[in-house]
Amino acid sequence: MPAVAVLGAQWGDEGKGKLVHLLARDADYCVRFNGGTNAGHRVVTSRVPTVVGVGANGGETEAQEFKFHLIPAGALHEGCAAVLAHGMVIDPYALVAELEALKELRGSEPEIYISSNAHLLLPYHPIVERLEGSQSALDTTAKGIGPAYRDKAARIGLRMSDLLFPQRFTEKLAAVLERYQRIWPDHPELQRLRAQELAHEILRLAEGFRDRIVDTVRLLNDALDQNKYIIFEGAQATLLDLDLGTYPYVTSSTPTIGGIGSGAGVPPQKISRVIGVAKAYTTRVGLGPFPTEALGSAGDRLRAAGQEFGTTTGRPRRCGWLDLVALRYAAMVNGFTELALTKLDVLTGFDEIPVATSYRYHGRVLHDFPTVCEILQECEPVYEKLPGWHEPLSDCREFSELPRAAQQYVRLIEDELGIPITMISVGPSDEQNLWR
Repeated sequence: MPAVAVLGAQWGDEGKGKLVHLLARDADYCVRFNGGTNAGHRVVTSRVPTVVGVGANGGETEAQEFKFHLIPAGALHEGCAAVLAHGMVIDPYALVAELEALKELRGSEPEIYISSNAHLLLPYHPIVERLEGSQSALDTTAKGIGPAYRDKAARIGLRMSDLLFPQRFTEKLAAVLERYQRIWPDHPELQRLRAQELAHEILRLAEGFRDRIVDTVRLLNDALDQNKYIIFEGAQATLLDLDLGTYPYVTSSTPTIGGIGSGAGVPPQKISRVIGVAKAYTTRVGLGPFPTEALGSAGDRLRAAGQEFGTTTGRPRRCGWLDLVALRYAAMVNGFTELALTKLDVLTGFDEIPVATSYRYHGRVLHDFPTVCEILQECEPVYEKLPGWHEPLSDCREFSELPRAAQQYVRLIEDELGIPITMISVGPSDEQNLWR
């Protein structure tokens, strides 16, 4: 079976969780290779038995929503093992809470493996982020992701493997905490933390997952050698990549195709399908340039129709029209073999739908996406305007059932990118899709 990568093609929130959940029905493993609790993958499923019926035993099931933050979305399926690879930073408190919630929803213990080399995100990291002001300056999720990755790069971070050696873990935690307390000697929230108490608390939490800490690089490569089906689930998205995105308004990890090699230890030639996930329009959370942002009533309408509020933070997302300049860039750097187009139904009701095919910058027309923010923030989109449609799409299951204008919209994207759109989502549930 192939190894499949599912990657965000815009600024995140494209619907990767839904696609991963659908593809993982037949998968052996689903892998998160970057990020931490700053991710929020919302899955609406009717395939999990609930207390209202006997479900898997032949009764009715009820649609339920689950919000993933650390665990990959494939974990809702009984036969799919979840892998948290070493490219992640993992909050042990959030991990335990998410494992318990997932167990309750599934009615069984999820099969999960955690990389021994994954770094820990600890209670002092969010405090440090707030003290430094990066949370407000960059409008981050305030989860402490940046400081955790910085500790990793500075080689003072604590890893999952440290939890296997309690005394050594306590000593290392004490050293890092003392370092931060020396930097901010007058901050009461940070000074209240006690290394011994904190270590004891975290080690107690680890009892719930310590036996799941393994060498995931060997696990995944052995599985591929055995022709197992693996899905690599990216968190965040291409335009938030630390190196390839709109720096400094980016995340602290690598959510693009290269993150699978560095964050999971699987060489890129073993990935046979690279699926980019894009909304039929564009959204962005937080600060940073956004050339196709629709201000005023059009943006408000997209936000309301698409329920564009952050899964992790609840923040309203900035909304705008589809940006094909940015999508071409994402396709180039990731090598997308196909595209999944989500939320096409949200565009229903617009008489006319603008699509950006190029930018204008100081009188010049740009077809390539500039990642330098000083340039991007002065770019004006050049729009091609397509006819809209008013027919609802939620019951469409074949491409031919879409209104002619919606078909034209999809074909324009395919022609501009030169790659096929193989899945179209027309609603939040796991049945509201067109497969091509």
